[in-house]
Amino acid sequence: MSLISEYGSHNAPVVITRQFHDLDAFAEAIKPLNVTANQLTQGNFRGSVNFADFRGLKFTDVNQNQALKVTGPKASDDLIFAIALQSGQTQVMSYGCPIKKRDIFGFDPARETDVIAGKDSLIAIASVNLSVFQSLCNQMGYDLGQKFLKQNLIRLHQATLRSLRAYYQAISQIFISQPSLLTQPQMRSVIMEDFLPLLVNTVGKSRQKNSYRLKTFRRYSLVKQAEEIALSFPDRPLTLQQLCNELGTSSSALSYGFREIFGLSPMAYLKIQRLNGVRRALRNSDPDTTMVMQVAHQWGFWSAGHFSRDYKKMFGDLPLQTLRTWHNS
Repeated sequence: MSLISEYGSHNAPVVITRQFHDLDAFAEAIKPLNVTANQLTQGNFRGSVNFADFRGLKFTDVNQNQALKVTGPKASDDLIFAIALQSGQTQVMSYGCPIKKRDIFGFDPARETDVIAGKDSLIAIASVNLSVFQSLCNQMGYDLGQKFLKQNLIRLHQATLRSLRAYYQAISQIFISQPSLLTQPQMRSVIMEDFLPLLVNTVGKSRQKNSYRLKTFRRYSLVKQAEEIALSFPDRPLTLQQLCNELGTSSSALSYGFREIFGLSPMAYLKIQRLNGVRRALRNSDPDTTMVMQVAHQWGFWSAGHFSRDYKKMFGDLPLQTLRTWHNS
């Protein structure tokens, strides 16, 4: 299904529902975020993005068949309140914190997006204009300032989150079953009047005793440092021992951290990141002037046979297909 509506003469909402077989096009459609997505599991990619803009309030549903790491900046004038609607079946993580069904995350405007979404996850995002949110907080008597926003993640009792979570689920179901309802101007008023006070009231209660400050995995910062170091030498992949020497840590500590967060060994994960780098470079190259192995060498792949097998196993097609298909699409 693909439904596209624009603002009309009666100020109707924008509603877009789309399905994707290209990872970068999928990432570009996740609004209001400006993110890059790297595929973490093997196979052809399929994903869907549903988006509704009510001016001051936006809803985005994101679902995909492969595990992804999603990073990138947020809009400076919006606050993101995200919920994992399928957190019981698949892993979702933000800044090294496992996200559960009682969690709201992503609302620190100063932090970039840093999410790992497991296979078949469904993440629902409500994006609220910052001034609209602050004005409503003041009207309702809640002081949800910078100290609260910097938490970025809160865990509530199920009873506290139940009504808000049900609202996210209802919007998500409308996207699936009857998205044209969301294009009706009267729906904008109903949703704005119902959802925003419910959101403010729910997160306002998080300042009371029924909320929990979430903690990151202990080795999250170590894993982040390892990523930064390794990817600063894309054409010269470091060995595990070289990486440990750079970090001043043991191979067991680093391996445990990567498996805890990504479910992969450090070397397997970093090779996947380089394969994603090749794929994105091929996608943005001219097939008439670009040789596949020329790009592969830039990302530390030197054996054409091994590289082609690894690439096809990861993405479901050969690198030459990526180079030619995207250019002709």
